[in-house]
Amino acid sequence: MSQHETYRNKRVVVTGAASGIGRQTTEFLLAAGAKVIAIDRNAPDLKVEQFVSVDFTKPETIDAAAKSIDGEIDVLLNIAGVPGTVDPEIVMRVNVLGLRMLTELLIDRIRRGGSITHVASIAGAQWAAHLDEVQRLLATPDYATGLEWLGDHKMDSKRAYDFSKECVVVMAKQQGKWLRERGVRVNTVSPGPVQTPILKDFRESIGPLLDLVTRETGRNATATDIARVILFLSDPTLEWLNATDVQVDGGFMSGLVGGWVKLG
Repeated sequence: MSQHETYRNKRVVVTGAASGIGRQTTEFLLAAGAKVIAIDRNAPDLKVEQFVSVDFTKPETIDAAAKSIDGEIDVLLNIAGVPGTVDPEIVMRVNVLGLRMLTELLIDRIRRGGSITHVASIAGAQWAAHLDEVQRLLATPDYATGLEWLGDHKMDSKRAYDFSKECVVVMAKQQGKWLRERGVRVNTVSPGPVQTPILKDFRESIGPLLDLVTRETGRNATATDIARVILFLSDPTLEWLNATDVQVDGGFMSGLVGGWVKLG
């Protein structure tokens, strides 16, 4: 019996399914008997129910992707994302505006008892300190107005990445009440460093802090480590876990609070 038996015959949309955490999550879902709709720029090398090509920097492809998915779904896993080594606007288009747009287009299709999980990052852990700014961006009603707001609030790539993940954490907290009223839960997973093909990009953008996390925790996470938590959070039986951010970082962020991790 699969360890994720509750996903059998569930329809699950996975963004970023072609590589890294998204691919590992998809592999687990398929082993559990789920029907996976994979959304990515590239087709995954797995036998999914449907592959939908999308470019989150282009809202028209997001709209087309949502329309190409027939019927209801049970779970939406927003795993796709880009690191802080690319253009700041692209970071925000993919990590926030595209994620938000796809979610809003699919919300009415999620069955009661379903769930949404967004992948954020411990880079977004300072969301409370920047809450006013985050809320102003999230108050924009759509992709286009979000871009306009970003045009008036320039930031470099590293700040754009951190800010994008702060936005994802807060977005789930905002969505929690009205989604709950529809019978749908929403949560976020915030990984630390993960051994995936884009880890080198994170090392370039984050610098020594990334190495500190790895040193203090003993290793980088694997895609398997994160995928297991994503599937746990999204499990249909977890009816009372909602609007919560789960940090999956070997305890690093808690170590800052507990005093066993020192910066500098």
